[in-house]
Amino acid sequence: MSAHAAPASRRGDRSPLAATLARAATDSWLGIAIAAAIAAICFGAQATAVSTGGSYLGGGLQSTTIVEIALTLGGGVLVALAAALEARGRVQILGVAAAIALFALAAYTALSVDWSVAPSNSWLEANRTLSYAAAFAGAIALVHLVGERWRSVLAGVLIATVAVCLYGLVSKVFPASLDATPPQEFARLQIPFDYWNALGLTAALGIAPCLWLGARREGHGVLNALAAPALCLLLVALVLSYSRGAVLAAVLGAAVWFAFVPLRLRALAVLAIAGVPAAVVVVWTLRQPALADDNVALAARIGPGHRLGLLLLAAVLVSFVAAVAQRFAADRNPLSAARRRTLSIAVAAMLALIPLAGVAALAHSSRGFFGEISHGWHQLTSANAQQPGNTAGRLTSGGSQQALYWSYAIKVFNTNPAFGTGAGAYPVADQRFMTGPALAVNAHGYVFQTLADLGLVGLALSLAMAAFWCVAAVRAGGPFRARAPGGASAERIGMLTLIALVVTFAVHSAVDWTWFVPGDAVIALLCAGWVAGRGATIEPLAAGRLSLARLGRSPLAAATAALAIGVALVLAWSQWQPLRSEQAYNAGILALGDGQIKLAIADEQTAVTRDPLDLSPQTELGYAYAQDGRYRLAQQTLENSVAQQPSNSASWLALFEYDSTYGSVLPPADASIGEHALAENLYLNPQDPQKQDELRQYLATLK
Repeated sequence: MSAHAAPASRRGDRSPLAATLARAATDSWLGIAIAAAIAAICFGAQATAVSTGGSYLGGGLQSTTIVEIALTLGGGVLVALAAALEARGRVQILGVAAAIALFALAAYTALSVDWSVAPSNSWLEANRTLSYAAAFAGAIALVHLVGERWRSVLAGVLIATVAVCLYGLVSKVFPASLDATPPQEFARLQIPFDYWNALGLTAALGIAPCLWLGARREGHGVLNALAAPALCLLLVALVLSYSRGAVLAAVLGAAVWFAFVPLRLRALAVLAIAGVPAAVVVVWTLRQPALADDNVALAARIGPGHRLGLLLLAAVLVSFVAAVAQRFAADRNPLSAARRRTLSIAVAAMLALIPLAGVAALAHSSRGFFGEISHGWHQLTSANAQQPGNTAGRLTSGGSQQALYWSYAIKVFNTNPAFGTGAGAYPVADQRFMTGPALAVNAHGYVFQTLADLGLVGLALSLAMAAFWCVAAVRAGGPFRARAPGGASAERIGMLTLIALVVTFAVHSAVDWTWFVPGDAVIALLCAGWVAGRGATIEPLAAGRLSLARLGRSPLAAATAALAIGVALVLAWSQWQPLRSEQAYNAGILALGDGQIKLAIADEQTAVTRDPLDLSPQTELGYAYAQDGRYRLAQQTLENSVAQQPSNSASWLALFEYDSTYGSVLPPADASIGEHALAENLYLNPQDPQKQDELRQYLATLK
């Protein structure tokens, strides 16, 4: 036996599955790190905080600030490492241009503080957008650090999306532990985001990576078969979120994948194997009132929830076994080219029949073909259309509140078409145009939100970023380039999968406000940044490994790295200030409640210093001055708030409420302050019935 035979023999003793598992364990560190980071963001921050002049809505400021700082510093470190270590691969101009456009959008968002009707919101929006830009730049840098590990990106996204959706499903299985709100207000799946559309989008984002895993030619069959149970869970979570936008995004994202990836038959097999058990689970669940209806007591949900868990477990096992059997059968008896062509034609014909069947159904309906289209368009676009409930029936309903929110956004946009009313100002600026008392915190659509907040300039910057990225994506995926000999490369298929995922997010962001949800946005930014930084997949990455020995050899590289770290630290400090202000503000409230007026004044002054744009600490400071007997200073503090934000109804409301409480101690010349403040508040926010009653009562006391 030769000296080289023993190692070969020892390698031969290891089964292919064991070798695959060993290799996966060695190469999985990046995928695990990505999955852990995404999951931490999803569980840690539901949405960026947005203020209407008082308390923050849409998510806690502390959790979102931590996430933003982490993204900013993480992106800065990755860029610094790529520069300092002279990472391999040439810089992709289109990717850098897309990053510059995103940073320009973030800078413009910060500048909007100057003219914003809600400058404190604009600061928060600037912090969020800057953190997203840093994450995007960090993803581009990651390509140059570990460009050969694109599989880890897909694996990390897949693991994270499945883990989040599984947790959401488990909340229905064990409601007493994870969803014990008595009674359950909404049946729609929404944990851990506390927002159903965000969970539905998370499920949709995992579909393309599942198709890639299940259809790829490389890898062991057992590992690839895990795509089926994962896809089964994602499909169940997608439907049980009752999110029409997520379903639409999932369909269009999958359509992009099937259109350009030449593994359609394999992917369709995975989709069928996962889809049938998922459909059984969904149909059974929707027939259980305790699981499908709103306002159900906890006790009534426990038993059906446990049965749902057993059914989910059975569906996962069945889909996995079926996928393993199908995979090995296909490997042992591969289809001939003629058979594949025949099946492809048959599948294409079946898919073509679906829209034809839809047309036939519309033609035979009571309204007729054109009548149904007109009715559906009216339901979708009319602000006065009947709104669907939060039951499964909304999946087939055309009515939506989005049209109402979009109409508000257009009216806000018309007040300042060029520059907008300020980033994040929509929930303040739209109050003047609202036709009902329901508060619309977001415009439910990126384009409408951008037009309202940042005007045509903000939309132009967004379109520039999108244009640069789209051209970079065409280079990376090469969907229109002739195939290289031997067919499409594995990496090209991976890039197309990442592109399909970004398309999924873009479609959903067009009809909802999930751009504000860090967990979903970071997934899209990571994938978009990787695609933008990769360049053409036919261009090989530079050979060699990164070495710390290169650190500091180039003065320009060292200066670039230092600049990246410095900018990241400055941005992180800015992102921290609103949270520090809120902490001092809360401390002041507690001190005032305990009768420690001097301490409360000091805390609120600190809060105002840290965030001079937020009305809440200024209002509390005014009340603290009043309780200390300094009425003139208290009134001046609230009047300064009005002068600072005259278009914010909350500033006028705070002045009116102060006058209602302490007006009797003011000089007679100031008796009209409260009346004027309330009138201005009602002009800016006319759909507040409580304040309408207060105005009538207040005017009655003046007569």
